[in-house]
Amino acid sequence: MPLTSATTANPSAKPSDWTEKYGLWALLGVLVLVTAYRGLSLYFDGLDLYVDEAQYWTWAQKLDWGYYSKPPVIAALIALTTAACGDGAFCVKSGALLLYPLVTLLIWATARRLFGGQVAIWSALAFLLLPGVSLSSLIISTDVPFFLFWTLALYAYLRAIEEPAASENGRWTWWLLAGAAAGLGLLTKYTMVIFALSVLLHLALTPALRRHFRNPRLYAAMALALLVFAPNLWWNAQHGWPTLRHTEDISHLNGEAGLHWNHLSEFLGGQFGVMGPVFFAAWLALTLWRPRSWYADERYRFLACFALPFLGLISLQALAGRANANWGAMAYASATIFLVALLLQRGRTTLLAVGLGLNLLLMPIAYHFDAWTHYFVIEQVDKSNLSQCLRAWRKFDDCGEFLTLPDPYKRVRGWAQLGRQAQLLHSQYPNALYLGDSRDVLAELMYYVHPHPLDAVLWNPQHVMDSHYALSTTMDDKLGRDFLYITDADRLPPEVLQGFGSVEGLPPLHVTVHRDFALDYKVWYLQDFKGYAKVNP
Repeated sequence: MPLTSATTANPSAKPSDWTEKYGLWALLGVLVLVTAYRGLSLYFDGLDLYVDEAQYWTWAQKLDWGYYSKPPVIAALIALTTAACGDGAFCVKSGALLLYPLVTLLIWATARRLFGGQVAIWSALAFLLLPGVSLSSLIISTDVPFFLFWTLALYAYLRAIEEPAASENGRWTWWLLAGAAAGLGLLTKYTMVIFALSVLLHLALTPALRRHFRNPRLYAAMALALLVFAPNLWWNAQHGWPTLRHTEDISHLNGEAGLHWNHLSEFLGGQFGVMGPVFFAAWLALTLWRPRSWYADERYRFLACFALPFLGLISLQALAGRANANWGAMAYASATIFLVALLLQRGRTTLLAVGLGLNLLLMPIAYHFDAWTHYFVIEQVDKSNLSQCLRAWRKFDDCGEFLTLPDPYKRVRGWAQLGRQAQLLHSQYPNALYLGDSRDVLAELMYYVHPHPLDAVLWNPQHVMDSHYALSTTMDDKLGRDFLYITDADRLPPEVLQGFGSVEGLPPLHVTVHRDFALDYKVWYLQDFKGYAKVNP
């Protein structure tokens, strides 16, 4: 079938071509070099854990089938890596370094079955160097395992629909592997459900494959996916469906009604950063301009069915509410193969080289941003004078002593130092528990204070379920206890003043990140908790 042809994408490709013989070994060599470079960059970057990363680490200390904002796989991954090498930031993040090479190999395997070795190796390299992947390789997030399970399900589904299948057992094996991968994907991120929609769309658009609508293996795979996912559904049902409500909240679907074109433009603009400006522009042009030229080829149709619906649905979500740029990233697993195959087929190798070169250049710029700004004597700040300098340049005026740029990493600086300050202060009140009024401060304190204060508590007098700490911590059994209350509020709310026997202000926590940006938290020593006070509005 054309869907599984290995040589027709590039007429000059032959089984004896070097990409067929040595492509995998070359790719493995590149993976080792790139992963080693990323690992060294991560080890020496000096950046602290982002709030989400610190929160995921706290989840990993008590594994469960679900958490307030995410299913359980991200916590399990961190538990695995930290069990192997400790709780340092490098080990917390190392899951990304370990999984992206596996994802890249699955991209290679999928592309090779569709188009042959040449497309396979260039697709794998293109994916490995996508700016979104480069950045995500230094961050532990749900996107990392999600990419693994999405690409594994994609490859297994491709093998399942191939003809002729090796055997009846073989057909069952690939269908069930696709189902298991889809179930694990759902345990990672709920948008894995789009994979099922893509499968159904692909079967509907491919006449030769519509028979699979009567194939019991398809429904067995779906049933297996639901079975794997079932424990998280059970956990959500036991806790009032917090993860689904959180997903709705962060999407802003329950907010202001109407179409938010500015949100859609922000999301689509962000895709130039995720895929790279050259690649995303080229993919849009090749996909949308004369689609009949590629639609007739079942291989491109297959890839499009697993890219366009995903990006399209997330775009609709951005239009209806809001969507972060990385939410559409799964589209680029198949979109990258689609793009590379079409560029090679149409002889656009220069465009491919430019896109690869630009994405390769962006990686060290992002990884060594501090070094570049230091070398060029550029100060990093919260609010930059870049626009002022551009206006001054047009007027041949002066924009100041030197250029300043906004620090893209400001939210991952200073937390370790803040934790040391909190730890030193706590040594004077060893019997006090940490108390915070936000998940940000609780997550960072739990990670950066040593020994880790996993018994820290969220102050939540209204019992609002807006974070996992609201679900997992309680003040109900803390009557009579003392606390160090850490907050970014300037004044204590009335319910705090009335809820304790005595209140004493302590020296604040302060970490200067830049001359116009700092971490500032007030600290109060609260004694003899009497229970949440009822304060009249």
